[in-house]
Amino acid sequence: MLPIVQPVPLRKAVVFVFFVILLAVAAYSQVPQPAVPGNQQPSTGMENSSQDSAKVTQPGGVFLAALRTQNHIARSDSNKFNEAVDGVEQFLTSNKVVLREDPVRTKFRLESTMSKENLIHVAEDAGARYVLQLTVDRPVTSWIELTMQCFDLQGKQLWEERGSGANQFTSSGHVQKAVKKLTSRIASKLGTECLPQSEGPKTVEVQNTGVQKEEKKR
Repeated sequence: MLPIVQPVPLRKAVVFVFFVILLAVAAYSQVPQPAVPGNQQPSTGMENSSQDSAKVTQPGGVFLAALRTQNHIARSDSNKFNEAVDGVEQFLTSNKVVLREDPVRTKFRLESTMSKENLIHVAEDAGARYVLQLTVDRPVTSWIELTMQCFDLQGKQLWEERGSGANQFTSSGHVQKAVKKLTSRIASKLGTECLPQSEGPKTVEVQNTGVQKEEKKR
């Protein structure tokens, strides 16, 4: 019996199909395959961005909060309050004390009192290390009394100083006298806790004297 010979066109078709399959396999092997999720490496840019957002600003400086008592509201006026606070603030800034501002309002002045805990929260938001609480009062025995208290962020009081206007028949100049008394008492604390100073020549300037003297740091 003679062998059966396949028609030539059919053999060409089989070879063509086989050739197409080989080309498809070769092309698929060249396509880059996606990496397995478990083996993926985080990009450097994302990593750096995450680290930057996790950084916490180091606290420093002091937060000044000025409070007005009910006695001062009832017996005096807000101009005297602002005058006293301005005088103390000018002393601090002229002596390069590092002051941190409230993120919400630049000057923290309240026509009322505030709890120590709330003041500490505001100071932390401002990036401060200490709280300076300046209380403006109008006691019976004097025209004005200024009390400055220093607290750390744990609520511990580190020191307290007072300055008052003399009890006299006229109220003229009593705010300046109270500011001068208070600032002269805290001048020796410059550069220490609650009164950190920025770098540069250290001077002590007492309000209303017009005289500056060099402070020798030991």
